[in-house]
Amino acid sequence: MRTETVVVGAGPAGLLAARELADRGVDVTIFEEHSVIGEPNHCAGILSVEGLKRLDVRPSTDFVQHEVRGGTVFSPDGTAIRIEGGSTRAYIVDRAAFDMHVAGVAQDRGAEIEVGQRVVGLTVTDGDVTGVRGKIDVRSDVVIDCEGAAGSLARSIGLPSSTEGILAGINVEVPDVSVEPNMVEVWLGSETAPGLFAWVVPIGETGARCGLACSGGNALRRLEEFLAERFGKSRHLEPIRWPVLTGGPVSRTFAGGLLLVGDVAGQTKPTTGGGVIMGGLCAVEAAKATMTAYDTGEFSEDVLGGYEISWRSAIGREFSTMLFVRKFMNKVSDERINNLFFSMKRAGLEPTLEGLVDEGDMDMQSGVLRSALTDLGMIRVLAGSLGRMALGELRRFFNL
Repeated sequence: MRTETVVVGAGPAGLLAARELADRGVDVTIFEEHSVIGEPNHCAGILSVEGLKRLDVRPSTDFVQHEVRGGTVFSPDGTAIRIEGGSTRAYIVDRAAFDMHVAGVAQDRGAEIEVGQRVVGLTVTDGDVTGVRGKIDVRSDVVIDCEGAAGSLARSIGLPSSTEGILAGINVEVPDVSVEPNMVEVWLGSETAPGLFAWVVPIGETGARCGLACSGGNALRRLEEFLAERFGKSRHLEPIRWPVLTGGPVSRTFAGGLLLVGDVAGQTKPTTGGGVIMGGLCAVEAAKATMTAYDTGEFSEDVLGGYEISWRSAIGREFSTMLFVRKFMNKVSDERINNLFFSMKRAGLEPTLEGLVDEGDMDMQSGVLRSALTDLGMIRVLAGSLGRMALGELRRFFNL
């Protein structure tokens, strides 16, 4: 079998890359190992309003379950900082339904999707990738690898995969609980979720999607202990587990005939582990680079390397900023976080934080972080809670 471009994996990144290519007349086929698109549904399901606009995906009742305006962040000792925006900032989505929706759009534009077809290897000819191997062998000009965090295909030809900042993620649906309808909850603390945080996401009138990602210990046990403390119970539906990536992009995302996109490229937000929007933006860049290759008739690494130049130019600084902040936060003790929250509450900074969030961007976070580090009230609190050396480290990174 032959197709012009193969996409490995029918997650959002693969589907968006295929949508863009099919829209430009490329013969593109997606191979998905699972028999149903969108399963398993491993995602907290919070997608920003701005992010969906950037990906040219219109919100739809097909996949939107709820809308949120803001959130409440809890320190390890339970001190709450409430940050509510003046309008809808994000949609809570059913990720399986979201993936199916994007798949439908890609198919409408001409992409072919083969489910239940696991790609087991890459075909390499004279040093360049020229197809994939599975139940059937497929020849192609370009392979866009969106296989996910495992990265076995990329590693098989010597490309790097994520090795740092890989957390154990777990999600459950919790029925019959009362949560504030338009606000998410984020719970910090090394006892609850070392390396990231726990979350409570409203999905209806009486239900929530709850989960956490952690760098050590039994994730399910940590989650059940959190649920017992938060709701007084731990009854929940079947847990879904997946690796959450917070280590930033890998060092190289292309080879002759091959592009890496999404989780396999580490293109997730180090601050939160979210990957749909950032991976989707990189998928669009991958489609552009592939079109350039078709225009020139060359599929070598010299031509396809333009993909890495373009995505790093567009959002590489955002990844670097978020990775710095993640590494910084991982060094801050629970005690200092408690002091920070107490000091912000005492200084009356919640309106300031709400203003920063209203003006900021959930996905492109460097702007709001820079604004926070230039606000005099925030500077005083950060200096007193984290220490002047830590504040200096933050400000030097932002050249302030």
